[in-house]
Amino acid sequence: MVVFGGLIDLGIAFLLAAVFAEYLKFRNTARKGFNWLIIAGIFFLFAGTFPIATTLASYVGVGVWSSLGQLFEVVGWLFALVGTLFVVYESFIEK
Repeated sequence: MVVFGGLIDLGIAFLLAAVFAEYLKFRNTARKGFNWLIIAGIFFLFAGTFPIATTLASYVGVGVWSSLGQLFEVVGWLFALVGTLFVVYESFIEK
């Protein structure tokens, strides 16, 4: 699914996973985990906008701007990791 490229596609994939889980009624078994995955999707969407906003990079500085984008990417990855672990725990171990 290379529509926009990179992190924006990843954010859309995380959000679509939550939508399909809601549609299939799977989200009710692991609500907390999917909430974390939704937050990860939002962070990935925002991290994907950093390379696009080149005007702001000239005001802040390219190094700082690139570091901010990487920070949002790492935080999104951590939310995705915790969300995945919650989904696995709530789906298979609790039920």
